Amino acid sequence: MPTQLELLLNKSPDSTPEEYEEWRANDYFSKGDFDPLFLFVVIPTVIQVAMFGLMLGVFVINSYLF
Repeated sequence: MPTQLELLLNKSPDSTPEEYEEWRANDYFSKGDFDPLFLFVVIPTVIQVAMFGLMLGVFVINSYLF
């Protein structure tokens, strides 16, 4: 009977302190060089309003076609 292969999850090697500091210095979210309000509120709101407008546009097109 065949057996399931073992997953190689969570088997990454430990990092050195230098690698950790380099990662903390270069990672976008760890550095914090962004505006969270813009990234997590403004952009999704603009996308949501645009999709709502497209939905209303499809309603109008459907009312003319059907």
